[in-house]
Amino acid sequence: MGAAGATDEGQGARVAVRCTDCGGAAVRSLGQFLMHGRELWWDAERHCPQCGAACCENSGPEAAPQDVREALLTTHGPARLRLAGPLTDPVAALRALRESSGIPISQARELLDGLRDFGLSGTAVEMARWRTLLAERGVTAEVTDGFGRAYRYVGPPELRAGVDGPGGQPARTPGEFATWVADRTAEELAEPFTFVVDLGGALRLAPRRSEHVACAGGELVMSAGEIGFHRSRDGWEVETVSNHSTGYCPDTASWPAVTAALTRIGLPHPGAFTHAMVFRRCPRCDRCNLVREEHYACAFCDTDLPERWNIDGAAQL
Repeated sequence: MGAAGATDEGQGARVAVRCTDCGGAAVRSLGQFLMHGRELWWDAERHCPQCGAACCENSGPEAAPQDVREALLTTHGPARLRLAGPLTDPVAALRALRESSGIPISQARELLDGLRDFGLSGTAVEMARWRTLLAERGVTAEVTDGFGRAYRYVGPPELRAGVDGPGGQPARTPGEFATWVADRTAEELAEPFTFVVDLGGALRLAPRRSEHVACAGGELVMSAGEIGFHRSRDGWEVETVSNHSTGYCPDTASWPAVTAALTRIGLPHPGAFTHAMVFRRCPRCDRCNLVREEHYACAFCDTDLPERWNIDGAAQL
């Protein structure tokens, strides 16, 4: 995919869809790329290997639709845009961020704060564009890999449809965590909390019985689970942490995103999930399983389960 004049800044993904001609399994190929080094384009093509039907669905010089972005992020994970040196001209950076996004000045300031702190996140192509536009203003930034793949919500659709609000309380800095924990009662702190790590690498916290999709505001996450805190002589630390989320079913490989979020706010932690959950989808009955004691067999139909994480099957093509 791509068009004449596109640079090598491009990214693609393939997802499984149903063929509109024969009803069989078709493949939707999605892409996002830069034209002339600074213009965002996207395209989508569909092909059915069973009946041979093929079509170019759409393409255009604009930001990719949500479903295309989600496919890219779940396949490749978000990229991070970070400053490559001291920010000597914040006004220039602010103008570049505002002009490239067409957003109000208040939102542009939030982006600038993120760029100064942990970095900004998005698809690799989006971050490459911002890197170029910042460079034109004399601001040097670099695009690096994030902390693994992103995870889509795979739970009951009605729960996601009911999400209303920004999600859980973000803890992006030691100060934000200190404020959050000071507002909790002793009874609350005696139990684990629901958490997600959002695409920006921030830990978001909510009461234990909250739905993870609500904690995430309905968005993609880098990890999700439950987390418990303990106050030692030296301060707060993480006592327990798991990837137990039946809404997102993240792989145990999502731990690097969790440790990065905890390190960011200065919280000592165990160094791995204290309760690691292994989720697998049955290739026969399509049900989600929690693998116990390394017994890779479906609890519903006894079919062998794959060794690799496969919950979001559409992103595995």
